[in-house]
Amino acid sequence: MRYLAVCIFFVSLALGQSSAPAFDVASVKPAVPGATGARIQYLPGGRFLGSNVPIVFLIEDTYGVRDFQIAGDPQWTSVIADSYNGRYDIEAKANESATQSEMKEMVKMLLADRFKLKVHMETRAMSVYALVSGKGGVKLAAAKENGKPRGSGAIALMLPGWMQGNNVAMPILIQSLSEYVDRPVVDKTNFTDAFDFRLTFTPDLVEDRAPSAGSCPASFTDFAEQRHLGVKPSSWSCPSIFDAVQDQLGLKLDFQKDPIEVLVIDHAERPASN
Repeated sequence: MRYLAVCIFFVSLALGQSSAPAFDVASVKPAVPGATGARIQYLPGGRFLGSNVPIVFLIEDTYGVRDFQIAGDPQWTSVIADSYNGRYDIEAKANESATQSEMKEMVKMLLADRFKLKVHMETRAMSVYALVSGKGGVKLAAAKENGKPRGSGAIALMLPGWMQGNNVAMPILIQSLSEYVDRPVVDKTNFTDAFDFRLTFTPDLVEDRAPSAGSCPASFTDFAEQRHLGVKPSSWSCPSIFDAVQDQLGLKLDFQKDPIEVLVIDHAERPASN
């Protein structure tokens, strides 16, 4: 892959600056190998819990990146990507008034201290899906006046394959769509108004999925009932997310190359148990 060496800077965490916030106490222990499920909790009173959590999961959460935005030499990335032997149970305590944002900075310091993690950000040319206007024009409904600031709403991911947004701005839709595709989604719509929408699709990453004999639920109620009965979304005839975005929203996920920020792993080690 060719790189766009536009900007490179080292995160202060990697340099181990003494001014970085840190937990008062922290325990890091290997989780039971092969255990399933993982959870991160930022709790009241400055408590942080990570249960059976892969280190790459912590990195994605605290640095705000997706898996495809993490790069580095295999000798380092293999340490954080081992989802069998690389899971940990973490308990940490900060000041009782610590916010979630502050605790995320402390988790970065914890990663630097216990896992000897060193990182930096780069901008690289990557394959992306550019969200652009479709041939027939955008089909987004203008947000209904509700007394709230325009664009201040949120998206409800009611069930996998059913998404609804009210009074949302385009960056919120971009973030949600990124969870269902295999590369970053970037906004190239030039659409600035707040909008309402519903999107029904098959929640998988296969664009050319084989046709199904089942029907696509016509409403969220039907959708929920089918899921309750144990019917898998893959058996429905709902469109792929690519077709759904184009047909239902009047937008298109267009394959392109674009400069994207990437978190590069410069060093990582397995921690000693404590």
